[in-house]
Amino acid sequence: MEKMIVALTGQSGAGKSSLGRYFVSKGYTVIDCDKVAKDIHRNTECQKALCENFGEDVVKDGKVDKVLLSQRAFADAESLKKLTEVTHPFIISDILLKIDTAIENGERIVIVDGAVIIGHDFEKYCDKFIVVTCDREKQYERLIVRDNITLEQARNRIAKQTKLETMLSKADFVVYNNGTQQEMENQGDYILRTLNKM
Repeated sequence: MEKMIVALTGQSGAGKSSLGRYFVSKGYTVIDCDKVAKDIHRNTECQKALCENFGEDVVKDGKVDKVLLSQRAFADAESLKKLTEVTHPFIISDILLKIDTAIENGERIVIVDGAVIIGHDFEKYCDKFIVVTCDREKQYERLIVRDNITLEQARNRIAKQTKLETMLSKADFVVYNNGTQQEMENQGDYILRTLNKM
C-alpha cells in the first residue's frame, strides 16, 4: 500500500479543525498548517523576508509583531498575496519534513489540515482532498463566537478565502458539518474506512 497525503480543508468556521482533532483521537497524524505557519515566524530567514516586504518594524527583538503584520498583510489583496508568496515556501518545506517523519515512523496516511491548500503550491503534494463545509449562516455564527468579531468582519474574512466552489471541485470527500459533533465524526469514520481500503 502506498503512502497517502490527504488534505483536510474548508473555509474558516466550517469546522475542519474539529474533524482534524477527531482524526488525531483515532491515531492519525494531522499536521496543522496554522501551527506550522506560527512556528515559521521564528525562522530567521522568514523574518528577514517579512521585513524586506512589510517593513523592518514587523520584527522586534527577534519576534514577529503579528498584529502589525496582519494589518499590513490584510490591507489589500496584493499585500495578502505577497504574504503568501513570502511565507509559503518556508511552510511547505516544514510540512514536507513532518510528513517524511510520520512516514518513517510507519504511518501510511498523513492528514494535512489547512485552509490555504487548494489553488496554492501545496496542492500538488496531496493525493486526496477532504472539504468540510456548512451553511453560510452557521459559518458566520461560529466565526463571530470563536474570534469575537462582527458579522461584517466574518463576511469579509470568508470573501477573501478560496471560494467554496473551487474547493468542492477538487474534493474526493465532502463533510457537511451542519449537525452535531457525532454526525460529523460518523462522516469522518466513513472517510477513514474508505482511505484505508485504497
